[in-house]
Amino acid sequence: MTSKLDLRHLRVLQVLLHESNVSRAAVKLGLSQPAISATLRQLRDTFNDPLLVRSGAAMVRTERANDISMAVDRILTDIDLLLSPPGEFDPATSDRTIRIVAYFGLGSLLIPSLIQAINTASPKSRIEIIQPGTPEQIKQQLHDGDIDLVISSRQDPYPNLRFAPLVESDIACVVANSHEKAGQNHLTLDEYLTLDHISPSAAAVVAGTPIDGQLLQLGKSRNVVATVPEFALARQIVPQSNLVLTTARPFAEEMAATLSVTVLEAPPELGLMSAWLFWHEKSHHSPFGHWLRQTVRQVAHKTLRMPS
Repeated sequence: MTSKLDLRHLRVLQVLLHESNVSRAAVKLGLSQPAISATLRQLRDTFNDPLLVRSGAAMVRTERANDISMAVDRILTDIDLLLSPPGEFDPATSDRTIRIVAYFGLGSLLIPSLIQAINTASPKSRIEIIQPGTPEQIKQQLHDGDIDLVISSRQDPYPNLRFAPLVESDIACVVANSHEKAGQNHLTLDEYLTLDHISPSAAAVVAGTPIDGQLLQLGKSRNVVATVPEFALARQIVPQSNLVLTTARPFAEEMAATLSVTVLEAPPELGLMSAWLFWHEKSHHSPFGHWLRQTVRQVAHKTLRMPS
């Protein structure tokens, strides 16, 4: 068994483990398929592990390969950082496109202020708020540099990414002023479960949402009679319906300031609503990545009135 592992092997290994396909890795690296296959054999000997195994028509990574992939990403990121010329990110002169995935209830409050803050600090930059895909797609997009940052209310889908808590908020319920519960200050869990609800999350993904995921842990479920793709639609529907929207308190209070709705305290069993920032290891040390994450934190603190 050989123990030699040079930088070229690490580059090939990184692409192989991300692509899980010899042919695609060869195309991406500009090498021949036999050359990639030969390197894979050497890597299997080096690590005493098959690394990629066949599952039906596809190749999948072994558990050992998953651990190796994370380590290789960190090593190559540090090497690239070491070899790159020194420099600072100047938002005032940058003309890069900034791509952010944001999908949580506070987004409708945070994103407008975030766009304004970025545009003020970096007027030549372009900002794209990206529609979220699956966790695997998002992780790949972060690795490839197709997106820069993820804002999410779920921590569990991204265990291999860098992350930091962004905000934590009380949960509130919003109902029309004409709703039967509008005269109350709060809802008990039993009352909550008897009502009809509107949700921005499809039934197929309730296990991962802040509200329905928590209810599942309690062995409960609510009666969601309407789902919509975004909170902007929910805020238009609730004042004209008998439905309950459960969301972060800052969003609920913003609705109450402009619409004919009442804010009720949610059942305490629902806990708190959290939001997280996620980014790839490769951007952790970059001046741009640091500036973007700091900007999001500052905007969240100011807009959502959260403690820093």
